[in-house]
Amino acid sequence: MSGKKIKIEPVKGRPMLTWVGKKQLDAVQYFPPQLCESTGVEAPPTEPSYKEFMHNGYNLLFHGDNKEILSSLLNLGFRAKVDLIYIDPPFDSGADYVRKVKLKGLKSDNGNGSGSKISGEQHTTIEQAQYEDIWVNDNYLQFMYERLILMRELLSNEGSIYLHCDEHKGHHLRLLLDEVFGADNFRREIVWDITVLSGFKTQANNWIRGHDSILYYSKGETLFNRQTQSHSKKYLDMFKQEDEKGKYLVAHGMKRYLKDVEKTQKPVGDVWSDVMSFQQQPTSAENTQYPTQKPEKLLERIIQASSKEDSIVLDCFCGSGTTAAVAEKLNRRWIMADLNKGAIQTTVKRLQKVIKEKGCLAKKHGGGLIHYCVNNYDFSKQDMLKKIILTKYGIQVDRKDMFFDGTVSGQLAKIVDLDKPLTLLDVQIIKDEIQNNRPDETRNITIFCNGSEMAVHETLEKERNPINKITVQDIQKNGMFANQPAEVDIKISKKGKTVSIKISDYISPTILARLDIDRTLLDEQIDDFRAQIDYVLIDTDYNGEHFNIVESDVPSKRTDFIKGKYELSLPRANAAVAVKVVDMVGEEILTVK
Repeated sequence: MSGKKIKIEPVKGRPMLTWVGKKQLDAVQYFPPQLCESTGVEAPPTEPSYKEFMHNGYNLLFHGDNKEILSSLLNLGFRAKVDLIYIDPPFDSGADYVRKVKLKGLKSDNGNGSGSKISGEQHTTIEQAQYEDIWVNDNYLQFMYERLILMRELLSNEGSIYLHCDEHKGHHLRLLLDEVFGADNFRREIVWDITVLSGFKTQANNWIRGHDSILYYSKGETLFNRQTQSHSKKYLDMFKQEDEKGKYLVAHGMKRYLKDVEKTQKPVGDVWSDVMSFQQQPTSAENTQYPTQKPEKLLERIIQASSKEDSIVLDCFCGSGTTAAVAEKLNRRWIMADLNKGAIQTTVKRLQKVIKEKGCLAKKHGGGLIHYCVNNYDFSKQDMLKKIILTKYGIQVDRKDMFFDGTVSGQLAKIVDLDKPLTLLDVQIIKDEIQNNRPDETRNITIFCNGSEMAVHETLEKERNPINKITVQDIQKNGMFANQPAEVDIKISKKGKTVSIKISDYISPTILARLDIDRTLLDEQIDDFRAQIDYVLIDTDYNGEHFNIVESDVPSKRTDFIKGKYELSLPRANAAVAVKVVDMVGEEILTVK
């Protein structure tokens, strides 16, 4: 059984590359977004749309597979609405990108108190598998081909795409871009100079790699704002001759005076040697320690050149959120996406600092940011997930039926409890409903569940030609999955229109497992439980459906602890308070009172 399909325009460009399994997209499946959390938005919509987006001024952050997210954006009305796309996709480098997580105040094995490091997967299990397996037999090319086709559908007629790459797949990616966007729409290959001549690089028996490439294409007539920069010191030092008017340089038979040149800017070319990488400036304040993070100055140049205020900027491999941070500072509208939960958390955390620095997000519109999940659903929110299943599988709701949820393909549809696997008892309850209350019912039945016991399938297979044949649709097997929380001890005390919050303890089984620490010995290894916690978010009027960030505790330094104690005002007495704790390896847990 398939859900809603979205049609895609075929690629009309001349085929430039052939690979095993090459296939154009003619349609993609739609996965409804699930509202997760927001900042600065009073009444975020359960499902975003282009019309709502433009009217209300908020920005969008999506967690999930970007193919499914791009497909959803098409369905939500964003086709041909995006003016600028910047992506820094996997390079097919063969590397496993991990982050080194250093717990705050953790005792090291050597007893010197310097702290121990643990290696945590910077990518989820799915992403890690992609690096190791998915690129075999040309799957990398198909992966990028499909997503570039969807990006072309979203790009406006005057829009541009900048694709960041290196020598591993740059030549292949340029041919894919030629095919998808048309070779005539190639605008420039930008060379970003990131040379760092130190360490092992100086010993290389080859030309030292010192640049990335950024492939710049358009969809048609291009929106472009000419960029300028200061003259280099090397050029200014050439003004050595001097007369009564000052230093000058003779070029093409004409005198150019230094004092005049210093007042001017030169056009930016396609070799960018004035934007430093984090290899060159590892202590930069904006460095989140996220692997492959790009500097804000790089995105500033691209966004200023190929968009205008209120243009929509899209980055569907958003990583640490650099594109979002810069787009927000430059008053652009933005849509970000990433499969990696750690990337989403880093972006949310980073944008909290932007909020405080700027006063509020999208101040011109009075908007903010809303975080949605696409096919990465929280199964604890039964009502919301039920709506998603209704939409995804095309179930026609019958509001007069108090037992079944509706019909699908002529069959009765029943969504069972999603907190547990489907059991024989669940099946028997459905059979009893038919036998006791609907003796004349002849339609077959489809059960939608979140996992199922083996005995269910064995029992149903043994039934021969039943009048009401039962079919099981396991949403997990159909690709829908959920995330899991950790453990925290929080005391939330309310008095009138104030609330006191105290975090007394936190335990992450994931961190303990990676440190190989027995839970009973936790206190001997970690002096302060806050060493495990990255940041804290608080909603003082939680509605039970999504999280609205009204207070954030994001330490300014990576070595600092969270406060752990908070005194806040409530919008009214007894308002529901929610506290979200995010730990150092990206696990999060929500407590509500």
